[in-house]
Amino acid sequence: MLILVLLIVFNMKRWEHQNKVITWDVTNYYSYLPATFIYGDPLLEFTKENPAAWYDKFVPLTTPSGNKVIKMTMGLSFVYAPFFAIAHILAPKLGYDNGGYSPPYKFALMMSSVVFFLIGLLILRKLLSRFFEPKVVIFTLLVVGLGTNLLYYTAIRSAMSHSYNFALITLFLWLGIKWIEKPRMMNSIYLGLLIGLISLIRPTNSIIIVFLLFYKVKSFNALLDRFKLLITKYYLVLIMLILCVLVWLPQLIYWKAVSGHYFYFSYQGEGFFFNNPQIIKGLFGYRNGWFVYTPLMFFSFVGIAFLFKHQRDFFWPVLIFALLNIYIILSWWCWWYVGYGNRPFIDSYGIMAIPFATLISWLFSQRNWIRMTSMTLIILFICLNLFQTWQYYKGFIQYDSMSKKAYWEVFLDADPQDKFWGLLEKPNYEKALKGIDENLPPQEESR
Repeated sequence: MLILVLLIVFNMKRWEHQNKVITWDVTNYYSYLPATFIYGDPLLEFTKENPAAWYDKFVPLTTPSGNKVIKMTMGLSFVYAPFFAIAHILAPKLGYDNGGYSPPYKFALMMSSVVFFLIGLLILRKLLSRFFEPKVVIFTLLVVGLGTNLLYYTAIRSAMSHSYNFALITLFLWLGIKWIEKPRMMNSIYLGLLIGLISLIRPTNSIIIVFLLFYKVKSFNALLDRFKLLITKYYLVLIMLILCVLVWLPQLIYWKAVSGHYFYFSYQGEGFFFNNPQIIKGLFGYRNGWFVYTPLMFFSFVGIAFLFKHQRDFFWPVLIFALLNIYIILSWWCWWYVGYGNRPFIDSYGIMAIPFATLISWLFSQRNWIRMTSMTLIILFICLNLFQTWQYYKGFIQYDSMSKKAYWEVFLDADPQDKFWGLLEKPNYEKALKGIDENLPPQEESR
């Protein structure tokens, strides 16, 4: 898998092109580093004199007090930092500009994504090997690495948050299991830092904490015992909390400086609509539906039922996390998330690999024809993902406007006809920002 990822990365050489790596969301994630360590001003005052000179490097919003604020939290800048430092040292030695946006910096960001992809898979292998036989582990790793949109967001749209979150959440699972089995100081320190970093990259991912609460919980009495453990080990829990806050401290200080408040919601005009989550569309819709563009994750979701009998320790934490994750992600105003597949779900592939491996383990124990049919189907879905990843890169799967007709017009088609473009259905962003279903007739919208 690593070889394939590197072949894609070095074949495309996206770091050599303008607006191919540090663009869109990555621009915001990354801004803290050059603003602080190169231009010496994380408040971006230097951009006010001549905004046009910085339009493709910094895209801040404006607070009510008139200050500039970077939209995304700084968690990914923490992760990028070592790679940024290496690029900053090497750029002038290699004859490149050291202003933070020349090819060495972009290459470093892409390599950081690949490194975390590899770390995530290695930790996942270690985690799965505790509970499943080697052939199940290998098959599951192939599915996660090649059969999902994680591949695209590692090798092509590198530096987006997903490969990093995948690795960090998988590491959290591994350390969380060890902590439940034997609470120790060092594990508490690691978990506190991890919770802080995971939530600072994407705050909604903080729900991974349910894993600590429900792992190995099989009854109400067991749940009470878990709370007793947390109370008994209160000093370790307190250490986790302190370190989590410590990770967040630079962000809180930054928000205080730009807005006057330690907590500031920088996604101006955007929000969640928890009373109207788009569950069906977000999972099964042709506009980036999770199970449409990553169908192998439907196998994982089915596998949750198999946990109850075959891996009971994981049943409640995985079920509760999966349901909460779906609900929160698909309550966001832009529930299609603009990209290839419903990309926020990538972050959870470490935990969703557990029910998938449980299902695969069960299938391996069935009659030969069931086993062979299932494995053939899964391999075909891996091939489908690889092909659709290529289609998306070429523009034959569109980032926000796919419709049922458009999808089936280009399905398994390497050279779509012009008819495809007329079948796209652009979402109504104005309605979505207000939480209005674009398919409702006008008289229904006002109710």
